[in-house]
Amino acid sequence: MKVIYTLFLCLLIVQCETKLSSRVESLLQTQLGHTLLSTALLSLQTNTPLDRIIDTLQDLEDKYQKDQKEEDLENREFQQKCDIDLSNLNNEIDDIKRLKVKIQGAIDQLKASIESKKKILDEKNALRKNLRKGMNEVDVIREYQVKVYEDKRGEVGKIIKTLEEVKLVYAQKLRTNFMELQTEKTTVRPEVFAEVTKQLVSFGKFKSLGKPFQDIIDFMIQMSQNGNNIGVLRNIIDLSESLIRQIDEIWQVERKAEEERVRWYTEYQKFMNTDFKIYDKEIDELEALIQSLKDRLADNHKKIDDLNLRLESKEYTKEDRRNECQQAAYDYTQRRTSRADDRNIVSEVVGLLNVNIRDLKETLAQKMAAGDRI
Repeated sequence: MKVIYTLFLCLLIVQCETKLSSRVESLLQTQLGHTLLSTALLSLQTNTPLDRIIDTLQDLEDKYQKDQKEEDLENREFQQKCDIDLSNLNNEIDDIKRLKVKIQGAIDQLKASIESKKKILDEKNALRKNLRKGMNEVDVIREYQVKVYEDKRGEVGKIIKTLEEVKLVYAQKLRTNFMELQTEKTTVRPEVFAEVTKQLVSFGKFKSLGKPFQDIIDFMIQMSQNGNNIGVLRNIIDLSESLIRQIDEIWQVERKAEEERVRWYTEYQKFMNTDFKIYDKEIDELEALIQSLKDRLADNHKKIDDLNLRLESKEYTKEDRRNECQQAAYDYTQRRTSRADDRNIVSEVVGLLNVNIRDLKETLAQKMAAGDRI
C-alpha cells in the first residue's frame, strides 16, 4: 500500500511539474509574460523581497482594472453620444422627407392648377377668336352694305340731276314755245326731242332704278322719240317731276334704313368692344395667374432640390457617424480583450509567485540552463 501511495505521489509531482512547465512556456510565448517573468527572476536574483515584487504586480493588475473601468465609462458615454447623434440625424432626415412630401404635394397641386387655368385660358382665347371672326364677318358685310349704299346714292344723285336737267331743258323749250304759240298743237323741233331721248337713255346704266321706274323712263323715251308738240314736253316735265318726288321719297326710306344700319353697327361694335375688353381682362388675369403659379412651382422645385442636397448631406453624415461609432466600438472591444489578456497574465504570474515560487525558480533556471533566453 505504501508503495502505491508513493508511486501516486511521484506521478502527481511529475504531473504538477509538467503542468507548471507548460504554464511557464505559455507565459513566455507572450511579450508581457516574458517581460514579467524576466523582471521577477532578475529581482529575485538581486534579493528583492518577494512581497515587493508581488505588490508591484498587484498594483499593475489593479491599474489594468482601473483603466478598464475608466475606458468602460468613456465608451458608454461615447456610444450614448453616438446614439443621440444618430437619433438626431434620423429625426432631421425624417423631417426633411416629410417636408419633401409636403412640398411635392404642393407641386402636384400647382401643376394641376396650372393645367386647369391653361384649359380655361385656351377656352377664353377660342371664344375671343370666334368673337373676332364673327366681328370680322360683320365688318365685311357692313363694308359691302356701305359700298352698295354709296353706289346707290351716287346713282340716285345722278338720276335726279339728269331728270332735273331734262326738266330744265324742256321747261326752257316749253317757255319758248309758249311765247311763240301756246297751243297743244304747237310743234317742237326734232332736235329738242333728240336731246331728251339722249338724256333719258342714259338712265339705262343705273342699276338703282327698279322696274316700275324703268318702265316710266322707257315711256318717256318713247314719248320723246315720237312727240312733236308742247303737250309731249309737258308730259315729260310732269313725269320728270313725279319721278324726282318718288325717287326722293324712296331714297329717304333707304337713307333711314342706312341710318338704322349705322346705328345698329355702332351699337354692335360698342357691345363687341365691351366683350373684347372683358375677354382681354380675363385673359390677362389668367396669364398673370398662370405665370404666378409657374413662379411658385419653380420655387418649390428649387426647394426640393435644396432638400435633396440636405438629405444627401445628412445621410452621408449619418453613415459617416455610424461608421465612426462602430469603429470605436470595435477598437474598444479589441483593447478590452487585450487588456483582459494582459491582466490575466499578470494575475497568473502573481499566482505562480505566491504558490510555486520555488518550482518557478527551478523551472526558469532549467530553461536558462537549456539555453532558452529569459
